[in-house]
Amino acid sequence: VTVDPPLAGPAPDEQSEVVWLEDALPREALADGSEGDASWHWVGSPAPVLSGRLSAERTARGIGSSTFINSRDRQTIGAGDKLFAHVYLDPANPPQALMLEFNDSTWEHRAYWGANVISRGAEKSPSRFAAGPLPQAGRWVRLEVDAKSVGLNAGDVLTGISLTQFDGHAYWDRVGIVNRTPEAAKSFDSQLAWELAEKAKSKSKLPQNIQDALKQESGKRDDAQKKLLADFFVRFAYRKSRPTFEPLNAQLDAVRKAETELDRVVPVTMVMQENPNMRDTFVLVRGDFRLRGDAVTRGVPASLPPLPPGAPNNRLGLAKWLVEPGNPLVARVTVNRYWQQYFGTGIVKTSDDFGSRGQWPTHPELLDWLASEFVRSGWDIKALQRLIVTSATYRQSSQVAAGLLERDPENRLLARGARFRLDAEMIRDNALAISGLLDEKLGGPSVSPYQPAGLWDELTTGDKYSQSKGPDLYRRGLYVYWKRSIPYPPLITFDAPNREVCTDCRARTNTPLQALVLMNDPAYLEAARVLGQRVLKHGGADTGSRIAYAFRLCTARLPSEREAQILGALYKRNLDKYRADPASAAKLIGIGESPRPQDVDQSELAVWTAIGNVLLNLDETITKG
Repeated sequence: VTVDPPLAGPAPDEQSEVVWLEDALPREALADGSEGDASWHWVGSPAPVLSGRLSAERTARGIGSSTFINSRDRQTIGAGDKLFAHVYLDPANPPQALMLEFNDSTWEHRAYWGANVISRGAEKSPSRFAAGPLPQAGRWVRLEVDAKSVGLNAGDVLTGISLTQFDGHAYWDRVGIVNRTPEAAKSFDSQLAWELAEKAKSKSKLPQNIQDALKQESGKRDDAQKKLLADFFVRFAYRKSRPTFEPLNAQLDAVRKAETELDRVVPVTMVMQENPNMRDTFVLVRGDFRLRGDAVTRGVPASLPPLPPGAPNNRLGLAKWLVEPGNPLVARVTVNRYWQQYFGTGIVKTSDDFGSRGQWPTHPELLDWLASEFVRSGWDIKALQRLIVTSATYRQSSQVAAGLLERDPENRLLARGARFRLDAEMIRDNALAISGLLDEKLGGPSVSPYQPAGLWDELTTGDKYSQSKGPDLYRRGLYVYWKRSIPYPPLITFDAPNREVCTDCRARTNTPLQALVLMNDPAYLEAARVLGQRVLKHGGADTGSRIAYAFRLCTARLPSEREAQILGALYKRNLDKYRADPASAAKLIGIGESPRPQDVDQSELAVWTAIGNVLLNLDETITKG
């Protein structure tokens, strides 16, 4: 870099006045006053105007401010600089006090004139500096204060200002800085002058690597330091290049700020890192770590294809091997598990043991074809599931003929539609969906639904259960908070695993406790009550149509004549009961935090709550078929 000779600085009494605000806010400044964008009210003649075409008018009751921040036209403070603003006070309604507030990332730089009634900053400090009496009303007056008096030092950068008054009516115009050292305050014609100015500052705000390079004598700097300083000077301080780089620097700052914000909100998790030196591994004789047998190395089973050509012999290579189209294992295991979700049992029944000790697939060609289609689609899981659910096999009726049941009780031949009890989470989701309570929002944190009081207190110390409120109470079972030592009780009752070990295939049991949960758990009682509200609102005017509506919501079919008679008798019996005992009706419909309609008869709602409770407890309601 060719360094120009140093320029002579201006004489001590020379001044350069920089107007920062006149007729409009500086470039890309954000209005941020006490009244939002309305904090700037620009007026022209015949209102008082000092210079230009407009002035900023403000009428205040108490404290009122006209403020802007984040100006791209930043003002760098130099040694001996002064800050100024012009104000015109209305003689008929003058303010009690005026204050200028300056922002250099904080607002702790203030000067006031008049009464000490604006309680901002610490009294008798640069954050509330008493600059003089209130100026004379009826004419334009220049308010001026030394930058140092309000705690601003050479090198500080102003990005915003606030013109503040207490009460009264005033006009503001022509705001700026008197630079006594314009070279140090703004830009330079030579790198040497910039270096001298930076070295003269008592406290530098330059990046640390730039400060370190400046401290090194120019003749002892290495090539990297010379380039670092030259690049920084051209980009930030050289008079002729600053107009080119300023918008680029601002754009880069915005991108970095956005990147920082993104990094702040992105969840962080621990990851494993490959050890550069593979440690020795041995077969342990009888499992005893002290008795080493033969040394072993990384590899894939010899019965399966080798690693893909060029794949490293590490975890990355293993990942590539897993999804290699020639690998017969992963695609088959995956499609078998999705088949299991839809049919209750996989094509290979022992989905948790796909090896030689597991059961042979009932339809090996089907398994092969599904696996090949899965790979061909680019491992498209949605396409795989669509393929399954649109098949003729899946769309069969689940009704069972006597001869077929005797021949194939487990439906391994796929001669009828699948019929099996829903998983634990789906039973709860199904009840919420039938009632209309289910919150279908996707993603977000875990939720804590109803749980028996004191359960956590019995099993933990210092860990209190905080029940969710509002829509979070009705989110899908997928989002229910799960503690391995204290799993959510209703889910465990319906055979949800405890999650202490990986589970490929859940067991399904039928126990009396499951019926007790469906009949008594607050979540299901509340679902029954909201189902009753839905029936009363949309089920029709008579009892028969309402029974049919409720039954169809729960089972996807209309009730038979016998089923309708039973539910009709249940309706009459409960109606007499709850009309005779309003307190019991109020207690039943009072379960749950969802709102209850005020224009519905309590006894009638209690009856339909009881019917909804029965319907949600039906095997047909909790069975996929």
